[in-house]
Amino acid sequence: MKQKYFILWCLSLIVPTISMSQIPFGNLPFQIVNNGTLKIEQSTVVYFGNEYLNAGIHDNEGDLYLNSNFINDGTTSIPTSGTTFFTSAVNDTLTISGTAGSANFFNLEVNVTSSSKKGVSVADGFGLIVENGVNLVSGDLRLVGEAQLIQTHTTGTNLNTSSGGSLLRDQQGMSNTYGYNYWSSPVTNNLEAFTLSGGLFDGTDADINSFEPEQVGFNTGSPYNGIPAGVDVDGMVITPLEISDRWLYTYSPNTSGYSGWDKIDETSSINPGIGFTMKGTATTNPNQNYVFKGVPNDGEYTFSINSGESVLLGNPYPSALDAGKFIDDNPTIIDQIEFWVDGGSNSHYLANYLGGYAIWNKTAGVAPSVVISSIAGLGNADSVLAPTQYIPVGQGFFVEALNGGTITFNNSQRIFEKEDTGNSIFYKTSGTKSKTALEEEPKRFIRIGYEDPEMFHRQIVLGFLPNCPASLDFNLGYDAVMFDPREDELFYIIEHDLTRKYVIQGVGAYNSSYEFPIGIKISQEGTHTIMIDAVENFEDVIYIKDNVLNISYNLTESNFSPNLPPGEYLDRFSIVFSDITSKSTLDTEDVFADNNLRVHYLNNKIVINNNSNLELSDVSIFNTVGQKITEVNKNDIKQQKITIPFMYQQGMYVVKIESGQRNKTFKIIN
Repeated sequence: MKQKYFILWCLSLIVPTISMSQIPFGNLPFQIVNNGTLKIEQSTVVYFGNEYLNAGIHDNEGDLYLNSNFINDGTTSIPTSGTTFFTSAVNDTLTISGTAGSANFFNLEVNVTSSSKKGVSVADGFGLIVENGVNLVSGDLRLVGEAQLIQTHTTGTNLNTSSGGSLLRDQQGMSNTYGYNYWSSPVTNNLEAFTLSGGLFDGTDADINSFEPEQVGFNTGSPYNGIPAGVDVDGMVITPLEISDRWLYTYSPNTSGYSGWDKIDETSSINPGIGFTMKGTATTNPNQNYVFKGVPNDGEYTFSINSGESVLLGNPYPSALDAGKFIDDNPTIIDQIEFWVDGGSNSHYLANYLGGYAIWNKTAGVAPSVVISSIAGLGNADSVLAPTQYIPVGQGFFVEALNGGTITFNNSQRIFEKEDTGNSIFYKTSGTKSKTALEEEPKRFIRIGYEDPEMFHRQIVLGFLPNCPASLDFNLGYDAVMFDPREDELFYIIEHDLTRKYVIQGVGAYNSSYEFPIGIKISQEGTHTIMIDAVENFEDVIYIKDNVLNISYNLTESNFSPNLPPGEYLDRFSIVFSDITSKSTLDTEDVFADNNLRVHYLNNKIVINNNSNLELSDVSIFNTVGQKITEVNKNDIKQQKITIPFMYQQGMYVVKIESGQRNKTFKIIN
C-alpha cells in the first residue's frame, strides 16, 4: 500500500473530528492541538514538528513522528498497529505528560540525536502503556518518580530492543546500613541479565540530574557498611554512594550456598525475576534512592521449583505487579507471598537482626512480628507494614512451592498502580500508607494484635469475603501459614491442624455464629497481650472465648492479658462474636441445672453443695483473665458441703470443678 506523508509545523492547529488525510498544513510553528478526533490510519506517516497537545481523542494506527513534547489531556485509543517515534535532532529532551495520567501506544521508539541528547522524560506518576515493543535507538527513556512502563502483548518473548539507549527507573531502599531490602531489577544490562555494575546507579540527585546518574560504587571489608553519596552545595553527586558487597545474596533451592543463600558480587548475572539482597548506605535522607538502567524487562519469565522448596523472586517489570493475578496464574504451586521487613536492626550479627516477613494472599496482607517502636516513622502495626495486592517496581519476595512445577511471570500480571496511592508498597519502612477501597462490595477484616513481653507485635488477620467461596476449612490461596514464627506467638488453628500456625484466615460472608480457634504459644513469663489492631467494615463486638473456663472476654472493649504459665495453648481460646457469659444467670445465688452440684457466693464465702457425694478430684478458682486465684485443699473436697473463704475485689470469677473425666465450670459474682 502506498504510504501517505504529512508534516505539521504550526502555531496552534486546532484539529477537528476528521481523518488524518484531511489535516491542513499550518504556519508559524509553536503547538499542535487536537480538540476533536485525530485518526492516523495504517500505512500513513505523520511528522509533528512541534509540541503536540491531545485534548480530544488520539487514535494512531500508522507511524507518528514527534519532534517535541507529547501532552495527553484527552483519550488515546488502544492501537493495533503503528509506531510512535520520539525523534529529534534539535531538542535534547522530549517529555511525555498530561492530566489523563497515561497514554496508549502500539510500538514506541526513542531516537533523539541532538549533540547533547538526553532522551524522553515520562512525567512522575504517568503510565506509559505500550501494546507491543519499545526500541531504544538513541537517548534514554526516563521514568521519573512513580512513572511506569506497562506492556500488554501476550507473546512470550521480550520485544524490547536497544542499540544505544536505556530505560532509567528509580526505586527507594533503606538508609539503615544494617537493614536488608529484597530487590529485583526491572531491567537487564548484560546479555539479557542484570549486573549491579553497569545496571545500578546513584539516584541521590535524581530530582535535578534525571538522565546522568553516577554508577554506584562497591566496598569490601570491615565494618561492612554502605557509604552515602557526597554532594555539592546544589545537591549534585560528587562522589557516588558505595554498597558493601558483603550483603549481596540471591536465594535458591538446592544450592551450595549457606542455607540456600548464594553469595554474589557486582559482576554476578541475575536473571529477570530473581530477587537479591542489599543493605543501606547510612544516607541522612529518609531513604536511599537508586536508579536501575538498562533494557526494560518484558514478556514471560519462568522458574522451575520442587515441592516444598522456597525461592527469592521479585517483580521483574518496570511497572507494578498484581499479586492476586500472579497467584492465580500459578495456582497449584504458590498460595501466598512473603516480604522481608527490617525491624530497625542495629547490628550485622545474625542473632541481633530485627524484622520479619509480611505476608499477602488473596484474603489480605498482614504485617510481620516486629517491635513497632524501634522503627522510626511508624505508628501502629497497621500503618505501613501490611502488604497490598500490588507489588511495586524493584520489590523482591519469597514464595514456597506447594507442589513442583514452573512459576511464571507474564505481562497479564502487570498493572499501573502507584505507590503513593497506598495500594502498592515497597518495603523501605518509612512513611504511612493510605487506604483505598478496591472492592465494589467491601470485604470485612479484623486485625488481631499480640504483644509478647519483649514488645514484639504480631498481627493475625481474619477476612470475610462476600464474593468468595472460602469455607471455615482450609482454603488454598486464602489461608496463609506464618513464615517465621517466634518463640511467643498467636495464630489461627484451621481444621484442628496443630502442626501449622496460620496468620491469615479467609472465609466467605460474615456469620455471627462463626467460631475461629486460636493458639497461643508462651515461652516466657511476663505480660502477653491480645488486642484489636484494626477493623475494616466491621461493627459487631469481638470476643475471646475461653473454652476451659467457659467465659468470654470483650476484646472490643479492652485488651486481654491472660496470666498463663509457659506452654502451648492449642484448644483453649477462640474468636467469637457473641458473649457466652451473658447466656448464664450471674447473680449471687447462681443455681445450675445439674442438681449434683450447686455453687453460690454468700458473705465472703464461696459455697459448693455436693448433694450426691460426687468424687471430686480438684476445685480451682480463676479470675476473668485466666489466672488461678486459689484452689481447695484435697482433703476438703471430700466433704458434702465445701466452704471457701473468698475476700477478693468485686467482679466475676470462675469456679472449675473436676470429677474424673468430667469438668464443670461455674461463674459467680462477689
